[in-house]
Amino acid sequence: MHRIIYIIIPFLMMSCKSDANMAMERGIQHYKWNQIDEAIIEFNKVKYLLDFKDGESLESAELLAQAHYNLGISYAKKELFNQAEQEILTAISIIPNPEYRSVLQMVRQQIKDEVNK
Repeated sequence: MHRIIYIIIPFLMMSCKSDANMAMERGIQHYKWNQIDEAIIEFNKVKYLLDFKDGESLESAELLAQAHYNLGISYAKKELFNQAEQEILTAISIIPNPEYRSVLQMVRQQIKDEVNK
């Protein structure tokens, strides 16, 4: 019985990652089609499926960071710059990617510009 459980658990874990990858792909496609609300839903699904915990694979961490980053870009496109900033900061806390940092600077500039209007 224990052997069956040990065999099934890895398949279940792989299934979750598969679902997360599929949600990411759907989110990217919705974004490309300018269906931003639908993209946000899909990127949030990735977050739900891959809630990163210490000891998980680098691949999972990268996918989770990408989901937060994509959410940030999606929020920025909707001019929700404060939410965009928070999502990008979360992405940076998971994977400190230089691309994430440069987009964060652009979002922060947009926030400053709105304050100065």
